[in-house]
Amino acid sequence: AMESNDLPMPPLPYVPQAAAGPAELMQQAYVFAAQNPDVLGYVPCYCGCGQTDGHLSNVDCFVKSRSSDGAVEAWDTHGMT
Repeated sequence: AMESNDLPMPPLPYVPQAAAGPAELMQQAYVFAAQNPDVLGYVPCYCGCGQTDGHLSNVDCFVKSRSSDGAVEAWDTHGMT
């Protein structure tokens, strides 16, 4: 089985006006979330996105969907803010 670190990722949805930091920092955060869902799965989100967006953990703020092999199919732009 391939590790998630080796799987391709879609381009990041970087919007400078909405982002909390520079593109390089945002990319690092998204790549970390993609490669370490087990770590971020323990991190709750405190901004209310659990109620409004159905997020279960901080992973969901970054990764919207994955394929059956674990590759990221779509990002969630919430992690940018």
